[in-house]
Amino acid sequence: MNTFYGENPPASSPNWVKNSRLLGIQTKTHVMPTPQGFQRVHDYLLQDQSRILLPKERVSKCRRFRIDKTKPRTVMYNENRKKAHYGNVQICGSIWTCPVCAKQITEKRRQELKTGLEKWKNVHHRSVYLLTLTFSHTKEQPLKMLLEGLRKAMKRFYETTKVQSIFKKLAVEYKIKGLEVTYGQNGWHPHHHVLLLVNHHDLRFKDYIKELTELWIKACVKSGLNAPSMQHGLDLRNGYYAEQYVSKWGIEDEVTKGHTKKGRNGGYTPFDLLNMSIQDEEIYGKKPSKLWQEFAIAMKGARQLEWGRGLKKYLEIEEKTDEELAEETDKASITLTPVEDLIFHLLCKFQMRHQYLEAVQNDYESGCFGNGSADRLVNEIVNREIKELENAY
Repeated sequence: MNTFYGENPPASSPNWVKNSRLLGIQTKTHVMPTPQGFQRVHDYLLQDQSRILLPKERVSKCRRFRIDKTKPRTVMYNENRKKAHYGNVQICGSIWTCPVCAKQITEKRRQELKTGLEKWKNVHHRSVYLLTLTFSHTKEQPLKMLLEGLRKAMKRFYETTKVQSIFKKLAVEYKIKGLEVTYGQNGWHPHHHVLLLVNHHDLRFKDYIKELTELWIKACVKSGLNAPSMQHGLDLRNGYYAEQYVSKWGIEDEVTKGHTKKGRNGGYTPFDLLNMSIQDEEIYGKKPSKLWQEFAIAMKGARQLEWGRGLKKYLEIEEKTDEELAEETDKASITLTPVEDLIFHLLCKFQMRHQYLEAVQNDYESGCFGNGSADRLVNEIVNREIKELENAY
C-alpha cells in the first residue's frame, strides 16, 4: 500500500518525496503543510481518485462545481476550527464515497453520539451495552446481496418474541445502530454494532448471549445468509469492555468511525480500497477500483448511523442530515479571497486544491495575506501550465 495514504509521513521523510511523485504532484512549492494540512492532502487526493472512478456520482462535482455560476469560488476561513475551505462550491455530503465530506460528517456524528451517551449515563444515570452482529460470507457473494440479507436478518431478529423478551429483561429502552463494511480474504464483511441503551445494568447480562446467538443464527439462515458460528456471530459487552475493544477511539468511535478507520485482522476499509485503487494491484483476486465501484453502488441510500425513534429528542440533540453537517462549516466562516476560474482549473488539474487552501490559511494566520505562499503557488502552477503548452507545440 502507498504509505503516503496510511501514516501521512512528514515532509522530511523520503516517503513524502517518493509518494508525491507517484501522484503526479511534482511541482515545487513554498507551502509547508501542517500535520492537519497533510491530512487534508490525503483527503483531497482520495476525493480526486473517487471522482475518477465514479464520474456520474455527486462526489465527482464535490468542492469543484460552483453553486452560483454568476459568482466566483472563494477561499473562506472558519474562525472556530482555524481552517480554510472553499466557498460557493457544491458539496456532495456523501458519507460513503467522499473522503472530504466523510471526515466532517463522521466527526460531527461522533460528537453527537458522545454527547448523547454522556447524557444517558451521567444525567439520566442509565447504562449501555455494545451488541455486535455478524455472519459468514464468501468472496463470491456481492455486497448488495449481503446487505439485503443483513437487513432482513436484523428485522427478523428484532421481531422475534424471544429476543424482545430478553431485551425487556435487559431493560433496553433505545437502540443506536452503526453499519460497518470491510473487505478481506473471504470477501465483503458488512456487520452492525448496536448500542443498547438500558435503564439499568444487569450483572448477569452475559447469561443471555448463548440464546441470543442461537436466535441470530436462525434469523440469518431464514434471510438467506450463511450461518455464523456460535463463537463469532454475536457479541454482547458492557460499556467498559466495549471501550477495550475499540482501543483509543472509545465506544462512540467504534460505531461511527468504522467506515474510515483502519481494518483489523487483514481486513480493508472502503477508503483503504480507494487508496489502493491508485496503483490498482489485485487483492484477493480482485482490483481495488472495481471493489470501490461495487461498494459505492451497493451503499447508495444506506445510513451509517441510525438512532432509535425519539431518542435524539429525548437527549436534546438536534436532527441534522449528512448534507447539513457537511455544509455547516460555511455558517461560521469569513471570506478571504475569490478564486478565478482559470486558477481553480489549474489547481484541480495539478491536484493542488488542498495546497492552495493551506497556503491561503498560512498567509492569513501569519499576517502576510496577499503577498505570501499562496501567490507564489499560483505563479508556479501558471508557469507550469505555460511550459506544458510550449512543449505541446
